[in-house]
Amino acid sequence: MLEGGNEMIFVGIFGLKDSEEKLREVDFECTGCLSEKVQLFALRRVFEIFFIPIITLKKKYIIACNSCNSVYKLKDEKMEEVLLKGKVRYEDVEKILKQY
Repeated sequence: MLEGGNEMIFVGIFGLKDSEEKLREVDFECTGCLSEKVQLFALRRVFEIFFIPIITLKKKYIIACNSCNSVYKLKDEKMEEVLLKGKVRYEDVEKILKQY
């Protein structure tokens, strides 16, 4: 779905792996096309040794519009509420990453 999907950088026995996990569909009125259904993703960068995940270095949550592919970064502190309610409000968005 998102550009740059699963990427891995390895140096010897150590490496970094970027991955995305689709969590669920949530309600949000896209500012690009006014569609009300978007997908919620967790993006992670993980440190690995011999392809075994050791520690998550970076994690962020984004929503992507099903219709126009606009992408929004969500505030980390709002994620529990978003996951429980299945709804994203404008104040839950930290910034717009791509808008079409």
